[in-house]
Amino acid sequence: MKFHRKENSLDEQKPSIGRLVHYVLESGPCTGQHRPALIVRVWGDLPTSAVQLQVFTDSPTSEDSNDCLPPVMWATSRLQDASGEKPGTWHWPERV
Repeated sequence: MKFHRKENSLDEQKPSIGRLVHYVLESGPCTGQHRPALIVRVWGDLPTSAVQLQVFTDSPTSEDSNDCLPPVMWATSRLQDASGEKPGTWHWPERV
């Protein structure tokens, strides 16, 4: 599934602890799909600062179903990709 983003002020926001973002999966059978993630640490005070994330996958109790990943996984020192397409990056949720 491809998401399209409109240019808006969301891409200029600074990441902060507790914010929900989208993470683009970089492994498993669902590589490239988006999953919700919670920012737990920010490395700097710029909109482009790297963040630590807790990513909520579609794997209920084990690594052998759906995303084939842990139900909650760490994604450390991740950079933002405003396009929302590059695996292993995060971005602000799309407006729907």
